[in-house]
Amino acid sequence: MGHKVDFHCFACHYEEQDLGVGAGRRPSPYLSLFRCDHCHSIGSAWVEEGQRPRCSLCYHDEPTVLPEDATFVDCPKCGKRGVITHRRDDTWE
Repeated sequence: MGHKVDFHCFACHYEEQDLGVGAGRRPSPYLSLFRCDHCHSIGSAWVEEGQRPRCSLCYHDEPTVLPEDATFVDCPKCGKRGVITHRRDDTWE
């Protein structure tokens, strides 16, 4: 089952909430967490097995894929370290 994550940067106050991560009932497709240096955002996008995600905001085809269990990520807006909070109790299928 997948779960939701939130991103918050304490330096510039950029945040994203309720990003889905993981797979549902089937292993593919799955929601992959990414950082896009093209439009300076963090998000998640559906990915088929063996494929790379595209940014769900600007459709750039090479966002930086983040590990599903990442907790600290450089903020795409200011470059300082931000925090990813995993809400494993908020799951989806």
